[in-house]
Amino acid sequence: MNGMNAASRQILGALAAYVIVSGFAGPGPSNATEPPQRSASPVTTSDVRAKSVRLPAVAEAVGSRVAVRSAPKVNARRIATMKAIRFDFRRTVFFVTTRIVRGNGGWYRVKVPGRPNGRSGWVPERQLRLLRSAGPLRIVIDRSRRQLVLKRGEKTVMDAPVAVGKSGAPTPLGRFYVTAKFAPSNDFLGPWAFELSAYAAITDWPRGGIVGLHGTSEPWSIGSRASSGCIRTYNWVIRGLRRKIRDGTVVRIKA
Repeated sequence: MNGMNAASRQILGALAAYVIVSGFAGPGPSNATEPPQRSASPVTTSDVRAKSVRLPAVAEAVGSRVAVRSAPKVNARRIATMKAIRFDFRRTVFFVTTRIVRGNGGWYRVKVPGRPNGRSGWVPERQLRLLRSAGPLRIVIDRSRRQLVLKRGEKTVMDAPVAVGKSGAPTPLGRFYVTAKFAPSNDFLGPWAFELSAYAAITDWPRGGIVGLHGTSEPWSIGSRASSGCIRTYNWVIRGLRRKIRDGTVVRIKA
């Protein structure tokens, strides 16, 4: 520095002053006002799962009960109320077929078990938690041929004869799903049974006439119109289905 002339010292002094004023002299408080940062909404495990689950899907209620409406609007007519817990203290299985987004948020279209068969309605997305896709297996019941076919896509996994409803109490037609499974206390129903979202024409059964897919203590009735609406099959068949069928499995009953 001793060898510098006056002009050089003036240039260095000006550069130092610029660095200090510009804030490059090192860390320190700044008078600049930064725009407020918007905190991101936390992403929960359920959010990630919902986005990864393909429809149709199985879901459960978030609250104690769910109002099902005729249209995806909060003021639409309520067509049903589905409780989160069933009469047997198990969680109700919701079957979600469609999702749409409106100005008031997302909505799920769900199937509504009960009479009349084939009903569906809309539920706010926030009231259901998607669990998994309904596939890949599905059951097809051919009522006229009295045959059950278990399919994975277009591939047949299993087929077996069944008994269906007699003429005065026909097995209902349509697209349904498995709502529960259980070991019956009555030997007449065989070793295992699946409860469906379908309801029979007669109403004097327990729980209003729920249609079941079950075994039987009367194997000679298989292949005929013998039941009051339920679908019977051999006990060895129902045991095989027990290992493969889950709640929410699609069941199509065709003429």
